[in-house]
Amino acid sequence: MSVREQVGTVELPAESLRVPRTEVFRYMGLRGQKPDGALAALTESCLSAFGRVVRYRACYLVLPVRRTGGGVDFGAFFAAGQSLSRHLEGCGRAVVFAATTGMAAELQRRRAAVVSPARALVLEAVGTAAVEGFCDELCRRWEKEFAGCPLRTRFSPGYGDLPLAVQKPLLGCLDSGRKAGITLTDSLLMVPQKSVSAIVGIGPEGGAPLRGCEGCGRQDCAFRRQEDL
Repeated sequence: MSVREQVGTVELPAESLRVPRTEVFRYMGLRGQKPDGALAALTESCLSAFGRVVRYRACYLVLPVRRTGGGVDFGAFFAAGQSLSRHLEGCGRAVVFAATTGMAAELQRRRAAVVSPARALVLEAVGTAAVEGFCDELCRRWEKEFAGCPLRTRFSPGYGDLPLAVQKPLLGCLDSGRKAGITLTDSLLMVPQKSVSAIVGIGPEGGAPLRGCEGCGRQDCAFRRQEDL
């Protein structure tokens, strides 16, 4: 069986995932602040509209991890750099995945940008919160599947010294265009925009996994969760 034939897929209905208002406001830069009535109402309208078009889809592979002097060999592709290699210390396997909120949500946001920049801004934050929430749900599922083998936090192309160029072979081995509707531009940006590709190490050895903002050393990030400060 070829690698592409081993690719798994996940598709969830919109109603199965709740997009937290607090996360939407955080991605709008409202750290510790409450939105005024107009913004709160616009957010509710955008959440409702987004829920009518979002399509949560993901594709994934479980691949072996072999750390080398120059990076990590997953068999299906090679990821250069030391950051990911250190992150996967003690991991014999990893889940490599790509997830998206779908093209309809992308088009909804683009249309909004023509007539209402404010609405487009809120939809941008809704989409970011939604795709991050989807990734969190996927990781919760894999935690159950690989019980007893702690998962590392997600590590995406562009983090540390992991080059964005790894997007191409990563999405290629996932056959992400056919499996989840995710393609790549010549400038290595994913389409739909609200898509995430990442690598999640599977223990059992190594440090305890970190969650959310606590796994990032950037204390000055504008989007850092207030409770993690």
